[in-house]
Amino acid sequence: MLFPRAYGSYVLLAAMDILLTWTILCMGGVEMNAIAAWVIEHGGPRAIAFYKFFTVALVLVICEIAGRQRKGMGRSLSRAAVVISALPVGVALGQLAAWG
Repeated sequence: MLFPRAYGSYVLLAAMDILLTWTILCMGGVEMNAIAAWVIEHGGPRAIAFYKFFTVALVLVICEIAGRQRKGMGRSLSRAAVVISALPVGVALGQLAAWG
């Protein structure tokens, strides 16, 4: 594993995203990501967990492949994955705080 710190943060944020999304949906909110909304509509909680697991695994594999070719590029991709994953988590926390 080339970038374990970034990967740990990324996996944690992905798990938080699933939990927060499901919490918001149970409170009457809606999924804003069209692909995820379709997965939820057609498959429910198990499907969205599988979908998230698949996307996380795909990103980690891409970072590993890129990092073995060009370490700097792999590091940048892994950091970008963390930043991008933090955005929906931040938005979800903001929504929950507003609903307070």
